Amino acid sequence: MRKSPTGRGTTLPPEAGRDGLEDRKADLVARALLGRIVSGSYPVGSVLPREDELVVEHGASRSVIREAIKLLEVHRLVRPVRRRGTEVLDPMRSLSPEVVRAMLTPRPGLVDRRMLAGLLEIRALLDVELSCLAAARRSDDDLRALDALLAELRGLLPDPEAYAARTPSVARLLARATQNPLFEMLSAWNEIVARDLEPLFAATRPAPEPHHQALVLLVDLVRRKEVAGVRELVSAFHGWATPRLLQAADLQRSGDSFPVSTPHTARPRSPAPHGPAPHGPAPQGPRAPRPTTTKKPRKEPRS
Repeated sequence: MRKSPTGRGTTLPPEAGRDGLEDRKADLVARALLGRIVSGSYPVGSVLPREDELVVEHGASRSVIREAIKLLEVHRLVRPVRRRGTEVLDPMRSLSPEVVRAMLTPRPGLVDRRMLAGLLEIRALLDVELSCLAAARRSDDDLRALDALLAELRGLLPDPEAYAARTPSVARLLARATQNPLFEMLSAWNEIVARDLEPLFAATRPAPEPHHQALVLLVDLVRRKEVAGVRELVSAFHGWATPRLLQAADLQRSGDSFPVSTPHTARPRSPAPHGPAPHGPAPQGPRAPRPTTTKKPRKEPRS
């Protein structure tokens, strides 16, 4: 990880394309304009520079500039206004995951900590309610799909990279088990938004084997429709994981390394505060505090 020139965020390694694919010129121009909009360089209510100015600035053809602006319209970031130009809209009113990604990473390799904290809060709320609904509404087909995925993941344990790449499917299946298609859409939205944050999640992710054991525990609770147990499990996980992820971001920003430990994975006798969340890494949760012992009152000497 490299240090941000501003010192305000965590820097991530650059990549050829945000989704692992080579970007088209229109995508690059649209992303540059999007970044200026969310940063306030192009304030809400202002108009974008004229087409010929953008052509010169970005070294692109007029057709590329027009396509880039059309992409911004899709994200509800601009709109054409007759006799005025292309007006900038409020990015906070856009539901596009690409807008959130731009806010999370305002410049290539830079993570905004405030936006990261906000995303983790939303993820926690979504994960808890999604998982509880999955436990209450899951069908036999949902369970068969989850069991098949767990078996596939078990076979991938020797290959950590392949295992990590496949784990997001757990979130999709749990979202489907809610019987609410909007949860599936929100799960996909979350996956897109969090794509650039993989280095941070990797900093707190345990080895595949303990992760898999935690997934087995979660699916077992879903199978038995133990909604209260699922709520306790997933809520406790996020209560533990969120500050740890923010700590990882702070340490990486300062140039320090983040200690990654392999968690203990003994199966609890009852739902305990550790386990996976559908949309994130799944280390073991916080250890229970040690019981405090109270000293017996000292007997007063008899008179």
